Amino acid sequence: MLKDLGTPARGLVRAAGVPREVRRRRTILVLIILACFTLIVLDARRSAGSPVEPLRTGAAAVFGPLESTASSARQPVDNLRDRFAETDRLKADNEKLQAENDRLKQELNTTDYARNRAGELDGLLRIAPKFTMTPARVIGVGALQSFNHTVTIDAGSADGVRADMTVVNGSGLVGRVVRTTQSTSTVLLIGDRNSTVGGRLNSTLALGFVSGRGELAGTLDYKLVDLKAKPRVGDRIVTWGSSGNAPYVPGVPIGVVTSVSATAGALGTTATIKPYVDPTRIDTVGVVTGPPARAPRTQLKPSTTAGSAR
Repeated sequence: MLKDLGTPARGLVRAAGVPREVRRRRTILVLIILACFTLIVLDARRSAGSPVEPLRTGAAAVFGPLESTASSARQPVDNLRDRFAETDRLKADNEKLQAENDRLKQELNTTDYARNRAGELDGLLRIAPKFTMTPARVIGVGALQSFNHTVTIDAGSADGVRADMTVVNGSGLVGRVVRTTQSTSTVLLIGDRNSTVGGRLNSTLALGFVSGRGELAGTLDYKLVDLKAKPRVGDRIVTWGSSGNAPYVPGVPIGVVTSVSATAGALGTTATIKPYVDPTRIDTVGVVTGPPARAPRTQLKPSTTAGSAR
């Protein structure tokens, strides 16, 4: 029992040694802080005899080349990264420019289309200013039954269009309506072989017939009724009209004479006509749906002077 009391416990010895270790560590930390403070004060003098200067020079001599080597080794990597970033930026800028270019092209095409349509509508008013017309657009091209050259327009019986109505555009005569539905109509072009239009020479008022050759955008044949009438190259031909203005109203330009045959046909001289309307380039047309608005015709009466002369 006395032996046990005279021997200190191991746990008590370890507990008594802990404060001494802590004090030693604290002392070392304080000494390090004081040394650093002293070096800072000495270095702040910036004199040639600064005790820190050799340390700074040695550190620069050792770490300078290492830093330079690291920078040189890192430079290609940085350049490659910058190049990828520049490539991505240029690609994004290129895509933006391409999108802007496409938008401007679309606006330009839309503007040109709208301008062309407006011009065609103005032309319709110049071609037949005295007639009532229903504007329409060409929505299809193709053959119909026995006809070879026809177009489909987006105006039908619901718009007042019926068969045997004249169809024109801003340049001249397009054809005549041959069939209608409620919302569409089929127009026989003057170039079809089954098309015949009464035409009059503007220069001499000579009458003849314009016939198609079956060519979509080709020339037309013009045969004069008067055997003595001689058309000339450059003469213009207009429609002479039909009874009740169907199927053709009078005064619509058809085409211009480009050549005259030397041989007289059964109905007189034959000429070749270039039509004013190109059926491959028509968009907006007008269907003549009403008669011209006009005042009653003035009656011709014999004058008193003519009566006294007799």
